[in-house]
Amino acid sequence: MISASIENIIKMFNWGIITRMYGNSHSSIIGLLSSEWIKRSSNHSVLDGAPSPFVGKGRKGQKNADILLCKGDKPFIVVEVETIVSKYLEKIDSIAAYMENTKDYDGISFGLLVMLNYTNGADKYKHNWHDAKEYAMSKDIPIAFVSIEKSKADLGDTVLDQLKKRNEYYPWETSSIDYWIYGSDRKIIEGNLLIRNNAN
Repeated sequence: MISASIENIIKMFNWGIITRMYGNSHSSIIGLLSSEWIKRSSNHSVLDGAPSPFVGKGRKGQKNADILLCKGDKPFIVVEVETIVSKYLEKIDSIAAYMENTKDYDGISFGLLVMLNYTNGADKYKHNWHDAKEYAMSKDIPIAFVSIEKSKADLGDTVLDQLKKRNEYYPWETSSIDYWIYGSDRKIIEGNLLIRNNAN
């Protein structure tokens, strides 16, 4: 799929909902993408916990994408959601494996990697676009990155704020959401889906 078409699909999701999600958000984002996809068309469905692209090799070494967004009777978008920077390249490999298996996964148009980055947190959560972009282009597959950046919030004394202090993931609020796309036409498109000047 060409870059402009991928961009149109990425922009159809209501990413602003993520600003009301606290915690790790991995499962919440999967739920958001799934529900947003399904409500767009009666022809849309979701495979949650996508079957491995490596068929007939047993459980050893299998990789399973988070979800497959399907259109009609075929898979359409393979999705990975990841919070740890060091696993980005592994997730790109996973997406590539699905796209390369055209026998079992005929119909996949592009891969989507959603990255959750904690801008002033531990190093393993800090953003690193460059290596992931270069690696994705080396795979020469249609792929989109959506980067959800979170910054640490100033918490008060409310009941909810006190609960947020009890888990390392909770005190973080979404500050921006950006995207980067490399399509089958080998064109790069990037932009912003959300900027919050004052996350609170």
